[in-house]
Amino acid sequence: MYDTFKTAIATQVSALSGVSAEIVEPAVGVSNNTANGDLTLTVPRLRMKGNPAQIAKTLAEQWKADDMVTGAEAAGPYINFRINRTVLTRSVLQAVHATGPKYGWTNEGAGKRVIVEFSSPNIAKPFHVGHLRSTIIGNFIYKLHKAHGWDAISMNYLGDWGTQYGLLALGFERFGTEEELVADPIKHLFDVYVKVSAAATEEAERIKAMDAEAAAAVGPTIQDQARAYFKSMEDGDESALALWQRFRTLSIEKYKQIYARLGVHFDVYSGESQVGEGMSRAIQMLTDTGLLIEDKGAKLVDLTEHKLDKALVQKSDGTTLYLTRDIGAAIERYEKYNFDKIIYVVSSQQDHHLKQLFKTVELLGLPYADRFEHINYGLVNGMSTRRGTVVFLDDMLHESKEKMHDVMRANEAKYNDVVNPEHIADVLGMSAIVIQDMAARRIKNYTFDWGRILNFEGDTGPYLQYAHARLCSLERKAHVKVNPDADVSLLTEEVTCDIINQISLYPDILAASIKSLEPCTVVQYILKLSHSISSAWETIKVRGEADDVAEARLLMYWSARTVIGNALTLLGLEPVEAM
Repeated sequence: MYDTFKTAIATQVSALSGVSAEIVEPAVGVSNNTANGDLTLTVPRLRMKGNPAQIAKTLAEQWKADDMVTGAEAAGPYINFRINRTVLTRSVLQAVHATGPKYGWTNEGAGKRVIVEFSSPNIAKPFHVGHLRSTIIGNFIYKLHKAHGWDAISMNYLGDWGTQYGLLALGFERFGTEEELVADPIKHLFDVYVKVSAAATEEAERIKAMDAEAAAAVGPTIQDQARAYFKSMEDGDESALALWQRFRTLSIEKYKQIYARLGVHFDVYSGESQVGEGMSRAIQMLTDTGLLIEDKGAKLVDLTEHKLDKALVQKSDGTTLYLTRDIGAAIERYEKYNFDKIIYVVSSQQDHHLKQLFKTVELLGLPYADRFEHINYGLVNGMSTRRGTVVFLDDMLHESKEKMHDVMRANEAKYNDVVNPEHIADVLGMSAIVIQDMAARRIKNYTFDWGRILNFEGDTGPYLQYAHARLCSLERKAHVKVNPDADVSLLTEEVTCDIINQISLYPDILAASIKSLEPCTVVQYILKLSHSISSAWETIKVRGEADDVAEARLLMYWSARTVIGNALTLLGLEPVEAM
């Protein structure tokens, strides 16, 4: 929104100094303290000979005010400029009104395609808060790219292949029941997995305590049987594949219910099992390029000179591993989608694996090797699938919903006016979870804590939803309608100027976010905007004011509500209109 003013400043400063406008304009930024000015020029960035403070003083004295930029004042090596606030306010509020949900969007990615791979849970394991991080961060990145004009494809690459399915099949034979499987497939298969893992660990400890002769007489262990079962799957055994396919189908149906509740959409459901001939082609390419080495029957890629160790791509029994399937998937994806960029939203725990994948693709000489990007995030500590101490997302969402419902019921008068309070409570509960997760930089680890998740005080998701709902209420109760042609010259108070400034910055926030892919940039922005609105609430009223003043203020509040709603939607949340 400040671009027109920046261009005007750059044009005149260029004429006065002889420095190219292309150098001047990037040196002009929004002032940190609007009491000193609206825009600030950092003179040292002009790379002019002489004392920057003296240059600033000279340029400020020579400045000729006009309808756009009304004044200039030197402050050391800086020049602070005053702009025509009415022009800025009108252009900002009219832009919001004209573009609505697409305010701040660009065509920067037009003609380019990105695949965002995220969520990617393991079939037959619970969808817990750890998986939630990849899901909500990936969904944000997917939506952000669409807002910048990219042809974005959201992909869920399910963990649906590997030795663990041999272990699960054995466990189901021992501990599973058909009734429980049909009733709640993921929960039951998780219970089975925990039990069979415990049995395998107990067996391993028992064998470890035996002497060599007794241990040798034990026969195939649970883990041996699991590996053999998976080998039969890879060899195409129909009965083994039928059971695996049933587990997979039931799990996907359950996951889809969870994604629908979270408001997450996937364009493509893929999975390790779906990688076809790309896997064998990957092995052949590694062989042809001399990258593959053998060690006791196993096949590896030696990445030690790149400080990435040796990467195992095929076990001695011929079964494949994650890396093999990921290389094959990368080849197949490029051939199918011809992507300009592919983003893997995977925890920092997999940093080493992704580095091995990217380096291997590079060493294979694939022309699209520079199009891979890993967006990592910190871990949620305090959970472990094998020990069974995991917190199911369903349980967490239910707990959050009930907590919010209790808060809503406390105000009976308001509660009775809310349409579909069950749904609103659910949205507020999800907002609490998502905003607390996204409030800090994504690389930060945190320990799962019910108290933290369910804290509705301070800068939280429910606070942001309340700010949005309150602005909706103001619009419903106003005696005037939203008028894009309102006389915005009446918005002269310092607090209204602050709100306009905040609204004007949203396109810059989107521009910064596409570079950093940090959801916290958007979260912190709407928290700040909500605080500014809260500061104005008691003094900048709409009801009871003259129509022209009311119209101007309502347009400002409506624009702020639109931006908060847009930002919440970008973060994957449904903005509520009453609570």
